[in-house]
Amino acid sequence: MANMEDKDLREKENKAFQEMRRSGKNIEESRQKDDDQIAPRGNKLWVWLGALVLIFIILYWLFAIGTFGDLANWFNG
Repeated sequence: MANMEDKDLREKENKAFQEMRRSGKNIEESRQKDDDQIAPRGNKLWVWLGALVLIFIILYWLFAIGTFGDLANWFNG
């Protein structure tokens, strides 16, 4: 008798678990669709723009302290 109750309980828990997995997958799919609809290319554009700005800042800083000019042999002395 107890074995049948354990089996029923496991089946109910398994059904509940499968239902939670399905609902989680549905939520994840809808979140991905929303993210793609908001700005599919905009985020990448800002990342590249930020990377370019950082590169220019680093190059300016290296020239300003003279390290890059010395390495490139642009400075006399």
